[in-house]
Amino acid sequence: MNKDNAEGLRKCLETLANQEECRLCECFDILVMDGHSRDGSDKVAEEFSKRYGCIKLVKQAVKGGVGPARAEVVKYAMENGYQYIIWGDSENIYTPKYVNSLIECVDDDHEVFSGFTKVKHTSIWSRIFFWYHAYHMLFSYVRERHAPGNNKLTKTTVFNKAMYPPSARSDDFYFSILALKRGVKFRHCPNAEVMVTMPSSFEEIKAWQRSRVKGLVEGAYMTGMGFPPDLPPWAAFTLLPLAIITLIVVAVTTSLPVSVIPYSLLGVIALAIVWLIAKLEDLATKAYSEPRRFQGILGFLGMYLHALFTTYYSLKYLVRMRNERKELKARLENVLRRFGFNPSLARLKH
Repeated sequence: MNKDNAEGLRKCLETLANQEECRLCECFDILVMDGHSRDGSDKVAEEFSKRYGCIKLVKQAVKGGVGPARAEVVKYAMENGYQYIIWGDSENIYTPKYVNSLIECVDDDHEVFSGFTKVKHTSIWSRIFFWYHAYHMLFSYVRERHAPGNNKLTKTTVFNKAMYPPSARSDDFYFSILALKRGVKFRHCPNAEVMVTMPSSFEEIKAWQRSRVKGLVEGAYMTGMGFPPDLPPWAAFTLLPLAIITLIVVAVTTSLPVSVIPYSLLGVIALAIVWLIAKLEDLATKAYSEPRRFQGILGFLGMYLHALFTTYYSLKYLVRMRNERKELKARLENVLRRFGFNPSLARLKH
């Protein structure tokens, strides 16, 4: 997937051209799905295509973000007889055995396979939000149910069960939910490592969060879920400071034995926070290019900011796009039928 990232695309294709064991054009081909870039990305893709005939450039037929592009990629893969799709972004830098490691990880019992994500240090913001792209590696519960959209292999047969909704962003989040409901199993492949980047300024962070959550709301209305399913837990997380302050006030203004209850709850919250910070600290040592001490604390701060962004923008777009629900459902219908897929594959109910 690429849009206006010519420099990143060049580096990405170079690392894919240098894959070992499973070699380009012998073991795998590359499709650059471009969102009508204006920065010369097409020239980069064409340059590599002249050197490697198995690299093809396609400008996505339906504008409107990653969701429609994924449907077009799936159609291309299925029509041309590909067994697997390895999804990635042009910002990715692949280790020499990435493709081979993912393919070797494939088994008969699973249909979606996630790789190991490492986040490149670019700024304080990448330190704060590093966990986002590596979230599936933070908890086993998550990696058994989700694979990030920029670092995964899917068997093409899985798209007979579930399909990406054509939302602008967050399409892979809904794909995981739909796939799970239809019995698809996920597997993590720790030997397949890729380096990714995060936005490097607050304005870029805000723009990313805004577009991410807008895609979440679009997907919720398209699939018939009504609201983003991760909104309640993130919204609850935003209330954590209020809950702590309330418990402290109750604890100091009441006497025994009543005060034991708020003190006990404060102890439980404190232990949970320490546990999560420790998990984030450990994750940083594995999934961040330049980890430092106490990065777990920064990661926890990033999670709280993420919760605030998710809550605020979800409520904003749920209200703003409420009257667009019919149009969004119609968009899902039209886009998926255009590429030959039954719209029910991207709905909560068949």
